[in-house]
Amino acid sequence: MSVMKNITRFTAAALAICSVLAVTGCDEQQEMSSSAPTSSNTPAQATTSATTATMNKDDADKIAEIDIGAEKLENGVVKFLSSWDLNPAEGQPVAPALEMFQSQFGGRIEYVNTPWDSRYDKLAVLVQADDSPDMFSAGDMDVFPKGAISGMFDPLDDYVDFSSELWAPMSEVNEQFAFNGRHYVGAVDVEGDCVMFYNKNTIRDNSLDDPAELLAEGKWTWDTFWEMMTKFCDVDAEKYATDGWWFEGGFSLTTGVPYVGMSDGKIVQNLDNALIEKAQTFMLNMNTNSLPLPKAQYNWQVQPKRLADGKTLFYPVGLYAMYPYNNYIQDFADNQEDVMFVPMPKCPEADEYYLPARVSGFSLIKGAKNPKGVAAYLNCAMATRDSEAAVEIGKRQAFEEYNWTQEQWDMYRLVNQMTAEHPVIEMYNAVNSNVADLINNPMKEGYNSGASWTQTRETIRAAVQAELDSANEKLAEKS
Repeated sequence: MSVMKNITRFTAAALAICSVLAVTGCDEQQEMSSSAPTSSNTPAQATTSATTATMNKDDADKIAEIDIGAEKLENGVVKFLSSWDLNPAEGQPVAPALEMFQSQFGGRIEYVNTPWDSRYDKLAVLVQADDSPDMFSAGDMDVFPKGAISGMFDPLDDYVDFSSELWAPMSEVNEQFAFNGRHYVGAVDVEGDCVMFYNKNTIRDNSLDDPAELLAEGKWTWDTFWEMMTKFCDVDAEKYATDGWWFEGGFSLTTGVPYVGMSDGKIVQNLDNALIEKAQTFMLNMNTNSLPLPKAQYNWQVQPKRLADGKTLFYPVGLYAMYPYNNYIQDFADNQEDVMFVPMPKCPEADEYYLPARVSGFSLIKGAKNPKGVAAYLNCAMATRDSEAAVEIGKRQAFEEYNWTQEQWDMYRLVNQMTAEHPVIEMYNAVNSNVADLINNPMKEGYNSGASWTQTRETIRAAVQAELDSANEKLAEKS
């Protein structure tokens, strides 16, 4: 059966993130760290701001039909500490979750602005001053277990019923952010974290199989990916297969095994896992065969415009590159309709089609004054995630504002559906900066420098395990 089937699901959570990405963008430092959008050049506001967004009547009526037994909140104001606002920018549509929160619960989101790169510093200052906001984004994939260890976040379980039917679709994912049965993230959706962008003209001009067609036929695997790369690449002609900073992590996660994850309530490392070694061997072979763009020859600067020039075959990066405000899609092709993408190729030895994932969700800040309001907003996000209004709003925005093609829209929804079916969440950035430093660059060495993974992991294993042992002890103290 073809995977390119008719998919109607477009999540409200994804729509909210899309709007954020569209107005904030991502710079190269963020791309290297796989982080979410930053507004680090924006000074933190000393005061909070709030707006009450509205929705057109037809969409609002669809949201009003969704009944989750809402009751008006005594305190409707939820303070959201972030570098981006859940309230839409001028002229942008309100997300379905926010519409329900406002209309059915009488709530509103009050935005507390902070630069992205100092958001944890700002959080610590406010918590220590007993001036805690209520809600914090978990979309940067660094809230848990770090936030639980540091005591910056409280479990949501006293306010959110994770065992309810409403939360059942995200049960398996939310358990990855739980310790001793207590959930530190309310993940309302899963999104594809890395995809393979390509220029359709380059595929045609080099007589290559279209990756989207291979995917539809169930043939988009490491093997067909290798065949395409070796057919295309030519060092003398400066033609290379891949560029960017996201490939190594995204490719490895197709094994279904993160470098660091949670197992039986403990943080664990999987450096010796056989599938990770296979992924590393594949990437080492890419280096040996001169398939990746040799970044050292370009002063370690990525070259996305080579995609438009037909010199680079794939540019792996987050889905945020689809939004014109981020200045990527313009680099990939002279005409936007020539830009296409597919998920990372399937690992042939994996039991399922695993894909790198990030969550859309939020955490409850320690000392929050309105935890019930946070729970109400999260319940709204869950209730509207598959709503007809979310589909319609997302489609209008994609076609009318971003000029996506039907093919791009269908693939966007397909990638997110496939990711939701078998998501793999990487946590080495979410323990502490030492663990991140120990793993982030070494796991790229085979691909970039031709270093053997068996040797690389020997140099970091003991230090990584020591850090995880310490983190597990601290986490246990919180129980």
